[in-house]
Amino acid sequence: MISADLPNSELLYGVAPVMAALKKGSREVYELYYRSNNIGDVFHGKVDEIFSMAKQQGVPIKHVSKETLVRAVDGNIHQGIVLKVSKIKDHTLLRFGQFKDGQYAIHTSEDMFVYESRRRYPLWVCLDRIQDQYNLGSIMRSALFFGADGIVIDYKEGCRPTPHVCKASAGAREYIPCFNSRNIVDLLSQAKQDGWKVISTSTRDAENGESATPGCLASLDSPAIVVLGNEGFGVREQIVSNSSVSVHIPVRADTPEMFDSLNVGVAAAIALSAIKFTGE
Repeated sequence: MISADLPNSELLYGVAPVMAALKKGSREVYELYYRSNNIGDVFHGKVDEIFSMAKQQGVPIKHVSKETLVRAVDGNIHQGIVLKVSKIKDHTLLRFGQFKDGQYAIHTSEDMFVYESRRRYPLWVCLDRIQDQYNLGSIMRSALFFGADGIVIDYKEGCRPTPHVCKASAGAREYIPCFNSRNIVDLLSQAKQDGWKVISTSTRDAENGESATPGCLASLDSPAIVVLGNEGFGVREQIVSNSSVSVHIPVRADTPEMFDSLNVGVAAAIALSAIKFTGE
């Protein structure tokens, strides 16, 4: 039997998440489980690399049955490999610090972290009540790909990073810092006062403030936070009305009303791909 029986442990599954966890090295790794003849030829090279890394790190490797793996991950697609690891510690984000000389601070309920921006200016993604784990995983992957420094998640009304999210992110969850926020509205308001550009996404023109298509994001000259909203209701009006800019992705043809917006994971990729900072 395989289970997350250790305190603060969980089971990652799938080739990409397991490989990412072993490569990143930010978790404690307890055991690797696999089933032979259950991994397609396309993954064999990667699985060999996983075994090699696990052996180098002294991780016990156990061969188990198909049924054991299926039960361990509640029937999710595991690609024949599961890794028992420690959970990544949650941090509650209280405030974004001002950006100066290529650095800025992130203030949490327990500590302060100093960041160096991955791009010309800091870029973060803030999620307002995102509830679908596939969407969260997709957004994590896009955020990492387009150079975001981290993600803020509304744990109160949104889903949390789980092994399922890690699988949906293809392992990007291991590399993109994720923080919880107790009050996203206050967090963004304070960030705006401290010189951050708050960019909310919307399915329509905002009633207050500037509204534009993603093309307006091609010449930003300050730290930026992209806010993505709930799958059914979008970004809260309180956030949209207090944003520096509201961006909507225009429909290009006559479309039934029920399809007036894109999946939030797709919208995230489009918005993040449009961002370009001056000097890049």
